[in-house]
Amino acid sequence: MKSIKIQYKDISFSVLYDEQDQSTSDSIRVETIANHTDNEIVNLYNDDVFFNKYLGETYDKEELGNLASSIKRSFSKFAKEYVSKAVETEEVSNEPVGAVDQIIFDTVGRALGSSKTKDKVDTLIKGLIKEHGIVPHKTVLEVKFKDQPKKDVGLQHKSFADVLSTLSAGVNIALVGPAGSGKTTIVHNASKVLNLSFASQSVSAQSTVFDFFGYKSATGKYIGTMFREKYENGGVFLLDEFDAGNPNVLAALNQATANGHCPFPDKMIEKHKDFIIVMAGNTFGGGGTIEYVGRNKIDAATLDRFAFIYIDYDEVLESALSSNETWCKRVQDYRRRVIEKKVRTIISPRATFNGEKLLSAGLPLKTVEEMIIFKGLTDDERNLIAL
Repeated sequence: MKSIKIQYKDISFSVLYDEQDQSTSDSIRVETIANHTDNEIVNLYNDDVFFNKYLGETYDKEELGNLASSIKRSFSKFAKEYVSKAVETEEVSNEPVGAVDQIIFDTVGRALGSSKTKDKVDTLIKGLIKEHGIVPHKTVLEVKFKDQPKKDVGLQHKSFADVLSTLSAGVNIALVGPAGSGKTTIVHNASKVLNLSFASQSVSAQSTVFDFFGYKSATGKYIGTMFREKYENGGVFLLDEFDAGNPNVLAALNQATANGHCPFPDKMIEKHKDFIIVMAGNTFGGGGTIEYVGRNKIDAATLDRFAFIYIDYDEVLESALSSNETWCKRVQDYRRRVIEKKVRTIISPRATFNGEKLLSAGLPLKTVEEMIIFKGLTDDERNLIAL
């Protein structure tokens, strides 16, 4: 057994290593780290991932000098952190008073000094917060609608205030943003704050005017729709995927959105004063894009009837709602790589929330990444976004 002598300020310690069999490899294996000056510091970081990364590793003998420098830099960082923790601890009067207390105190101190333990504690706390409905970073907004008082709306998307204010003003809105950015949730939550009923309906190329205006049966009975109910009785109606719908159907809605009345198959209906229509889509109505190839061009007369708000991903909200901080950060890193490398795929917050469920169910990380991140990507695309 041999050792590397390392000196950091007035602290000296050595890294013990074992020379491997010369017949198989010209290398060394790090066995342990022995301290000769201040056991407290070394013991405090004994379980730390930065410290443990050297233990049990095998290195080429030629890398011995570089290994010593690397360990010294790591220990220097740990020592600085230890001093910082010591200063903070002095302000708290909870010192142990007996032998048993001292053992417990030292054990907890070492655990909290470990980054591995800290990650587990952070995850546990976030899970408990979510389980008990405790919402961090609450936002209180003043809603000027029907003389309502201020309401605590909880944790919301960064664009929530703009959507809420626009709805409270009675202006029809078009929300545009990437898939999974939270458009539907924002509108639904804003409707609750305004005490307005909410209904949502997706449109497609096969949608017809009857889906919105209703029709008369063979017996002459009018068959109504969600759109008719909100138009007549008030509420928020979300027209989802508007840029994937039949443009002719949207054009037929122009009269309903612009005027105070609209003809339905059974009779003319006056628009309720609290009726608001919201469109949600992935484009601004100019046609297909690289990511959303199946989108249609929307008539300018239809677009002119709406106030547009762009809804981007809110990674602060995503992190706050996630129960797995490590996975959430990994998803966000992949998302940035996709944007940077212009890879044609979508990594929305759904990847965070679905992925953490799969990880909690026991699936390996690589399997979850295949299912959630790399689906459909070529080998070249995978290499471009690899972390």
